[in-house]
Amino acid sequence: MEISAETGSSGASPLCRHGRTRLLDTRLWGKQSKLTQPYPVVCHLIDTGAYFAELWESTVGPFQRARVARELGLSERDAARELAFWAALHDVGKISPSYQHFLSTEARKKYPERFERLLADGRYRHGRYGTDNRAGSHGRITHWALPGIFEQLGYSATAPGGRARTLVGHAVGQLLGGHHGLFHPRMERRQLRSPETFLPQLGLGEWPEQRLRHVRMVRTLITDDGPVPTGMLPAELAVVVLGVVMVADWMASDTKSIESVRCLADEACCCDEALRQHWERVRETARERVGKQALGRCGFAASSGEELLRTAGFPDSSVHGRLARRLLTEAGPAQGGMLLVSAPAGPARRRLGMVAASNLGRASKARGIALALPDEMHLDDASKELASLAGTLLEGSGMLVRLHALSFDAGPETAFEEVPELSLAPEDQAVAKKWLTPQRRGWLASLGVGVLDQFLLAVLPVPDNAVRLFGLSEKVFVVDDVRPQEPALHQLLCLLVEWLAALGTSVVLLTDTLAGESADRLVKAYQSGVRVARRPKTWEGGAPPSAELPKPGWLYVDGLDGSVTAVADEAPEDSVLSVSLLEVRPRPGGTGPYVDAVTDRSGGTGSTLVCCDSVEEAQRTFTAIEQHRRGHATPGEVRLLHQRFRRHHFRELMEECTAAHENPARDGSVLVTTPAFAEYLPFRFERVVTRSAPLPSLLARASHGRCLTILDGGEHADSPMDRALRQHTVQALRSHGPQLRLPGDTARLIRQVYDSDSYLAAFEDIRARPDDRLLAAEAEGHEAWLLYDARRAGIRGPADVHGDLYELTWTEHGLTEERLAATMGFEEAYVLFIHLRGMVAFLDPEGKEEVPRLKDGGGSAVAALARHAIPVPPQWVPEGGLSAQMDRKRFDGVENIKFRQWNERTWLNRVFPVVLGADGDPSTGFLGNMRLGLTRTGLIRLS
Repeated sequence: MEISAETGSSGASPLCRHGRTRLLDTRLWGKQSKLTQPYPVVCHLIDTGAYFAELWESTVGPFQRARVARELGLSERDAARELAFWAALHDVGKISPSYQHFLSTEARKKYPERFERLLADGRYRHGRYGTDNRAGSHGRITHWALPGIFEQLGYSATAPGGRARTLVGHAVGQLLGGHHGLFHPRMERRQLRSPETFLPQLGLGEWPEQRLRHVRMVRTLITDDGPVPTGMLPAELAVVVLGVVMVADWMASDTKSIESVRCLADEACCCDEALRQHWERVRETARERVGKQALGRCGFAASSGEELLRTAGFPDSSVHGRLARRLLTEAGPAQGGMLLVSAPAGPARRRLGMVAASNLGRASKARGIALALPDEMHLDDASKELASLAGTLLEGSGMLVRLHALSFDAGPETAFEEVPELSLAPEDQAVAKKWLTPQRRGWLASLGVGVLDQFLLAVLPVPDNAVRLFGLSEKVFVVDDVRPQEPALHQLLCLLVEWLAALGTSVVLLTDTLAGESADRLVKAYQSGVRVARRPKTWEGGAPPSAELPKPGWLYVDGLDGSVTAVADEAPEDSVLSVSLLEVRPRPGGTGPYVDAVTDRSGGTGSTLVCCDSVEEAQRTFTAIEQHRRGHATPGEVRLLHQRFRRHHFRELMEECTAAHENPARDGSVLVTTPAFAEYLPFRFERVVTRSAPLPSLLARASHGRCLTILDGGEHADSPMDRALRQHTVQALRSHGPQLRLPGDTARLIRQVYDSDSYLAAFEDIRARPDDRLLAAEAEGHEAWLLYDARRAGIRGPADVHGDLYELTWTEHGLTEERLAATMGFEEAYVLFIHLRGMVAFLDPEGKEEVPRLKDGGGSAVAALARHAIPVPPQWVPEGGLSAQMDRKRFDGVENIKFRQWNERTWLNRVFPVVLGADGDPSTGFLGNMRLGLTRTGLIRLS
């Protein structure tokens, strides 16, 4: 496609105020929402390039910058400038009839007939459907317009085999076309030859002319017409670049930033001199704002090992202390890698993971730590531990952020500040605002703490997965409590490990149950990513096979050549448990065999931990044990602990349980709970009674007691693979005998179950068919919320993308990020029970605590609301989400709950107000069509 570059005029005079010929049409707007007047598209392009330049320098480390420069065939200085130029081009698709025709209703009233005036002189033309913004979004136009423009700038026009994806210009166009989080399909050769024929929204006449002029002007400004790239970025580096582009775009869309740097005289001119002055102003603003957004420079400190050990507070004789000392005293790695560490679970192991992260972080010049936990239960404790070590671990500017949606509920001082007003279309505002809140910014900040499920979204085909991968790149990713899992989830973790290795990210995996193939797969995944990162210059073929993971000890996978080193420590003395398996069968009538069996085994002296499969089962079991004890005058308290209490009440329950059980009770007390708590509570019991479960879960529960009773049989609400793993576990334990030695027997049992033919076949089946992405639900629909398993949902590995970035976000039609996160159970929802008195909402039935008004209280109000929120399964969210729950029938006229204020705060989008007493019963209310109740045993579902 050839475009001439002769001069033209866009205003009344052909000359600007500096006496130069007008090349750019300043009537072409790039931003208008929330601004005093429209902002020329060229100014927004320059703003984004400036923010990118600052982010690239401050958040991307030297190893990554060097890799990108090598792949592009440029010096690091020229590569940085060329990438800033690319970032500026992300919105070149706005120079099109479809975008310029698109204005909000409010803007149309403010600027009547703006588009028609643009067309009046006849130079701007478009064909049929040329103004259809839905069919030709500006992201897609950016993708389609850039290959021809890049060809005229001197980018390589060769395409071996005629494939569009091998063109450098097309690769950059596809990358930038995905700046709203979703990539577009690659172009075919015929589309490259005549793009406007297949995409009329590109426009004719002056439209392509203006796109070329804008591109050339911006390139001269940012790169000084430096050399063009000769190579393309592989997928793992492309997502890093796009992640920075997206963050730069959001930050450049801040209305205050725009108004502070704009100069109307320069905007009316837009010659090279005016744009250079604009560039200087916005560079200074970008430098300041990037620092304020906690995205500044940070690195690992060269602190002494003794100082770090003292800060971590390991007892001298502990396994964790010995491992930490060896990590700090042995020769450090040359350039990061992966440590798979086997050690007893608990807070000390998390601190050990941070010590390991410091070792890898210094070697790889990482810029922070991302800590992934198995459950939100320990989020606050882990954050405090990391905060206490941060001063010793890191140096430079940074911030610690908890990623969990309601992590600010501890008090007003931890509440999220308001996010800036953004000049974006409404559909883009919600996404950008999420990423500019501290909650999402935990991905980008120096220290982020969250639940592993949140991090696994980085390798699912969701919008913005590029930002997630960029956020993890060049950090040290620490995962606490890695276990053998159901194959789909294990494959997701392996896929994430492979991508992180390709990105050059160091990884620390903490475990006490991995062994055999389940450990080997993670090692091989990291080796595979290293092979991708080192191709082909420093990789000389197959790395040595992985060794067996010592217990305790670690495996180290070198980040340069994938070689594996094993280091073992002195094995601790085994704890000996008695194990009994009891088969329970359903029978009509009575309280049920499971509850009867639990009741029979929770009496006598000494405390008992009862682990139920679900909250509902825990509530029933607790009530039955209470009734039984009242009838038999059995000593000891019965307590119930699960997640479906108000958050402030849950904390009170935790304190009560700690006081009762931190020293082993001898009075026959019973704690009834669910797996999320039974497997992580720091208490010891005389007896542990549990349903059958996959082996790692059973071993975690068993470690809390001296006698383990496993109740096998009955119904389980889990997947077929989980049921198969339960059966394998029961068979392995029956053949093992009545005594269990921990941790001595752990590795053998894990290998017996997870190295079995059926498990390995299921795992290989997951890996074998990456293109099978069909949604599948059983006819009855009871598994409809488990539509995707990880094999169907996970993106391709970095070596399998083959230059087509569309593979990274393509998924079934209509599957949104929220739906995918909910179907896989990756995103909690919350209920807030309220009471109405007239037109005022209260948090208590007595009407003493009014629901805080968000417009008055800001972050403090949100923190107060979070104290009363109750987590519920994401499947409970009503069809239509928050807008359906807060409809006119329930909330119209309520003075202190307004949908607009609620919806604008992205961290409250998953908190659903439920009015108690609306049906005449003061203890029940409706979430959608679901009737919920609030009792002394917590939230219950009544229908």
